[in-house]
Amino acid sequence: MQFVHQALTWGFLLALLPLLIHLINLVRRRRVQWAAMDFLLQSYKRHRTWIWLKQLLLLLMRMAAIAIIVAMLAQWITQREWFSLFGGTATHHYVILDDSFSMSDRVGGTTAFDRASRALQNIGTQAMARETPQKFTVLRFSRATGVDPAAEDGASVADVHAEAVDSNFDLFLEETRLDFAPTELASSPHDALRIVKQLVDSSSDEESVVYLLSDFREKDWENPAEARQTLRELSQAQVDVHFVSCNESQQSNLAIVDVTPADDTRAAGVPLFVNVTVKNFGREAVRKLPVRVRTWFYDPQSELAGEPGQVEGKEDEPPTVVIDEIAAGETGTARFQVFFPQAGRHVVEAELPDDSVTADNRRWCVIDLPDAEQVLVIDGSPDQHHAFFLTAAFAPGQRTNTGIRPDIQPPAFLRDATPESLARYQAIYLLDLDRVDPHVVPTLETYVREGGGLGIFVGDQVNIEFYNRSLYRDGAGLFPVELERSDLLADELFENAPDLEVEDHPIFGIFLVERNPFINLVRIERYLRPSEAWAPPPDSTIDVLARLRNQQPLAVERKLGDGRVVAFLTSLAPDWNNWAQDPSFVVVLLQLQSYLAAPTRLNEERLVGGTLEVRLDAKTFRRDLALVIPGSDDVPLVVKATAEPPSEESPILVATLTNSPTRSLANTSHSGIYEAWPETVEGTVDPRRYAFNVNPAESDLTIAETQTLLTRLEPAQIEFRTADQYAFDFAEQAGVNRTLLLMVLLILLLLCEQALAYAASYHTSQGAVRT
Repeated sequence: MQFVHQALTWGFLLALLPLLIHLINLVRRRRVQWAAMDFLLQSYKRHRTWIWLKQLLLLLMRMAAIAIIVAMLAQWITQREWFSLFGGTATHHYVILDDSFSMSDRVGGTTAFDRASRALQNIGTQAMARETPQKFTVLRFSRATGVDPAAEDGASVADVHAEAVDSNFDLFLEETRLDFAPTELASSPHDALRIVKQLVDSSSDEESVVYLLSDFREKDWENPAEARQTLRELSQAQVDVHFVSCNESQQSNLAIVDVTPADDTRAAGVPLFVNVTVKNFGREAVRKLPVRVRTWFYDPQSELAGEPGQVEGKEDEPPTVVIDEIAAGETGTARFQVFFPQAGRHVVEAELPDDSVTADNRRWCVIDLPDAEQVLVIDGSPDQHHAFFLTAAFAPGQRTNTGIRPDIQPPAFLRDATPESLARYQAIYLLDLDRVDPHVVPTLETYVREGGGLGIFVGDQVNIEFYNRSLYRDGAGLFPVELERSDLLADELFENAPDLEVEDHPIFGIFLVERNPFINLVRIERYLRPSEAWAPPPDSTIDVLARLRNQQPLAVERKLGDGRVVAFLTSLAPDWNNWAQDPSFVVVLLQLQSYLAAPTRLNEERLVGGTLEVRLDAKTFRRDLALVIPGSDDVPLVVKATAEPPSEESPILVATLTNSPTRSLANTSHSGIYEAWPETVEGTVDPRRYAFNVNPAESDLTIAETQTLLTRLEPAQIEFRTADQYAFDFAEQAGVNRTLLLMVLLILLLLCEQALAYAASYHTSQGAVRT
């Protein structure tokens, strides 16, 4: 038998008091000879057996009453089902352990995961004290993430499955949980609950108790539709469900949520700004927050001669940046400058001072720098003088490196161009182009739709009829404006009125913050006027970026697919304006190039637990490659992988790395820099790097309010406790408290005892005469 207060069970010895009193009374009796009693003695002997039976029953009832009172005080606990009182039915304990990185929240030197681990041990230890057969299953969130119960057996996913609880089970559980630690995953409880539901359904002949040990953050339970359905099905199956909260209080937390290079030209030997964004998940503002910055430059020659896992970058630490203030619940951004002298895939890291959660205090990004950004320049003027001014801005000389490498070609170059051949250019510039062959227009459209940037400047050679018919195409083509004619900008009556009015846009935004921008000195003499009926449709991707002082558009953008087209309705060379002779000209062209090429600069965000795909050209690379995986102790793990074609005729090979729970080491469960070392058919290596970071959503430590959480999960029946309460009150949780039942039995027993006592005692008849 099991009791909440085991020490009080010594009170069952008090049940012997009625017997002891009875024996004492027998000892105290004295035999007295009396002749008149002989007659009464004969009558007593005839009824002695019945009298003794009534006295014995009365004695047992009084002993039972004392025993019931002691059992009530000690709080007798039994299994839910009555037949379990007689043995035979096993109880299966399913413990779901939250090991997402929010469980590393530390208060007073103890994390939420530490409290959950102790509660897990308490459950196992107390299960050993149960009289009926016990089984034990443990499942961590990280093991269940992404697992489909319909496709994979839950037993293979669980850390411990259906382990019989014996006399050594506490030692087994202690050794098992030594390998448990908070991960860097942002796991939700839904996958784990589904797997446990599958395991419960497969063990219908057992009594099941499900324990969810978690910190119950608001983000996981704000809209728990899937979990509510699973929990309701468990309740309908008569499964006891216990939520065990393992956090003590809500802590403030700061997290780096983004480290991204600015949308500037990226090339070797060109300084580049990097933006770091920090979010304040606390309730109070944070001021003067330092952010440590480090970079790693990987020398291409060292990579060619090195081995996977042994090549270390050259570390540099730029000055620490400081974010002045971040309000509660808001983000703050600072930027710093990095410099890498050679092309390659280099690494930038930002780090915050330690706080309650350390996993989100570091974030990485990989910057893939080419030698230069290739741009294609097609000049339609007879002497290609437009290309001269463009080249002067993009490649001014050896002393100044803009990172842009123009490739000047005649219009005939486009006749044989294909989307594949144009893909190597980050942007294409059409300067004063008369017309192109009809088959070239779809090629240019495909290039833009796939992320390419197209800049168009007009001039004397432009054929307006061709532009409207083939490039504008009633608003469905590349060119964003329907043209009408070439026009002169009338002289302004006021001397200081600028010819240009720019909008807040990445190309011109820099001029809006200057008090006396040079762009005010630009003079426009001639431009192409749009048709009177033209206006940007309200639901289109067409925007006017700059206007003349007569409110006619001068720079117009259209987004097409993943790419962008920006058209200037004046010449690039100083034929229709003096812009090329103004200092703002270089600034605008550099900003234009950065903007047009931005879609080609991939800033792909990879989160811990996601899938890493290494895509290789099947004609260039071999199938075997090495993967370098960051370890928990900053010791990289090198594993072999094989790239396979997705289909028989595929021109690419793909090697994947996932967070499969069956692969304890080769997975993406750690943040940091992952490397792939494919080898070409010539025998050279092409190292590639990928940054995996924690999911910033997990950094929100807001705790779900208990009553609100239980209301959201109705009609599921859930017992909610804290980990500390659980350690002391396990016996009450493990079964059903029979105190009420004992009280009913006690009342019935006392009533029967009174009736029997009355029947066993001597009473005079109502008509008897008293003398």
